[in-house]
Amino acid sequence: MKNQFILFTFLVFFTGLFLGILRIVIPVLEREQGLSAELSILLPLVAFGFVKGGFNFLAGRLSDVMGRKRLQIMGWIVALIASLVLVIWINPIIVIMVTILLAVNQALTWTTSVTSQIDLSGKSRAGLATGINEMSGYLGVALGNIVASREYSVSMFVILGISVIALLTSLFVMETKKLIRDPPTKESYREITPISVIGLVEKFVDSSFFVVIPIYLLIRGYSLVYVGELTAVYTLTWSLSQPLFGYLADNFSRATIVSLGLTLMFAGFVNFLLSPLFFSFIEGIGMGMIYPNLIALVNDRVGEGSRGKALGYYRLYRDSGYGVAGLLLPFLYAQAGFSTTLFIVGLLQVVLIPFLFRRRKKVPVQS
Repeated sequence: MKNQFILFTFLVFFTGLFLGILRIVIPVLEREQGLSAELSILLPLVAFGFVKGGFNFLAGRLSDVMGRKRLQIMGWIVALIASLVLVIWINPIIVIMVTILLAVNQALTWTTSVTSQIDLSGKSRAGLATGINEMSGYLGVALGNIVASREYSVSMFVILGISVIALLTSLFVMETKKLIRDPPTKESYREITPISVIGLVEKFVDSSFFVVIPIYLLIRGYSLVYVGELTAVYTLTWSLSQPLFGYLADNFSRATIVSLGLTLMFAGFVNFLLSPLFFSFIEGIGMGMIYPNLIALVNDRVGEGSRGKALGYYRLYRDSGYGVAGLLLPFLYAQAGFSTTLFIVGLLQVVLIPFLFRRRKKVPVQS
């Protein structure tokens, strides 16, 4: 089981690496192909967020029916197709198509990898398993950003190689669905919807670091290097802290740790301009506290036989948050300004805290 867990950790690292490279490549291709600035913003956030969210939901449901391994393989076949298309032919339609295929790949591979690792670890260690999964994926994203920035000319061939290696690796992972002993249950989404909504609004914080904060600081005369440092501090703090907070939540109260993380993110955005670098670190700590543990909370509240469906439902909300943020944040920024926008985003993190502590049903209804 330990070797299988490590294999899935490598697979999610490849998922993040694939995403990280294309996060740099796609905006460059958009400019080269003459896509408008508006479309360049909408594609990464709105289209990617909603497509990935929808396929997260589909992947979660299918993983309970078809199994996790098949979807993992399908996700890397999608990545291979996207990579081959970019190597062979590039035009504006291809760029849009690859953006959509990237969202599909991320949904199929990342959703099934985290579900599989929770299958392997069990409910009692779901926080740690999810923390390792998310840390590995986002370290892959960071490395992908560096590779694409420094070796852009060969990026297309690198993602092609990643796709082939990951596809071959996915053939050797076990089908973890067979570890589930509980029968499928008819779960009420009402139990996990409040947690899912929290997952959606926390993506407003992440989206702020890609849209609102860089634009404002660059206009105010901060250097691009400084803005890059802010984003790096936030992302690396978030990534590296997740296994720690996942482990702590497995042994203490998940809801308490998540509520502390949400409160930290509120405090960080309210005071952000006092010290942007320090409060980017605070935002990263807050995100590290909540990110793996919201998934673990969803897992706590459903039967094991419905794990894939429930996690897919949660990730539908969470990743659709990118799409909602892509539509809402530019409007808020234009109408209310930078500080008010961050205050509203921070406030949204704490208003739903009471739902973390509401009483939940004890026994799921058998289908």
